[in-house]
Amino acid sequence: MYPSPSFRASDADREAVVAHLGTCLSEGRLSLSEFDARTRHTYAARTLGELMRVVRDLPPLPVAPARQKPAAEPVGPVLALVLGIFSIPAAVCTPVGLVAGVIAVVLGAVFLRASAARAAAGVTTGGRGYAVAGLSCGTVGVLLSVATAILYTILD
Repeated sequence: MYPSPSFRASDADREAVVAHLGTCLSEGRLSLSEFDARTRHTYAARTLGELMRVVRDLPPLPVAPARQKPAAEPVGPVLALVLGIFSIPAAVCTPVGLVAGVIAVVLGAVFLRASAARAAAGVTTGGRGYAVAGLSCGTVGVLLSVATAILYTILD
């Protein structure tokens, strides 16, 4: 349960033991008077060994799951959004707007699909909103580029 019985107990250690005692009370392993007495001993404990004596005749404390690093936020959806936004004003004056818009649409679609796959697997990471916005802005940029090209053709 603990690294060494002689280590000093922390408040978090005491709270974990009290929570475990509460679980054992709700399971019927302890009476209310036993719970009360053990809770008082828990809060008075100075070392981890004293905490171990409070719960020695109970099932072991559940082990806290190891902390996992949060999943890295994907950069692709943000890139799709930036390119999509850039494609709107660039569509009016250069063919670069068309290229940026197409790339934004492709990246937005790819990362939107990847976001759906991660969500189906139970992994929640950000990026879905960025992907949708990049896809939308890129679509507007492409449409503006096409409309601008048609207007230049008609006016020439």
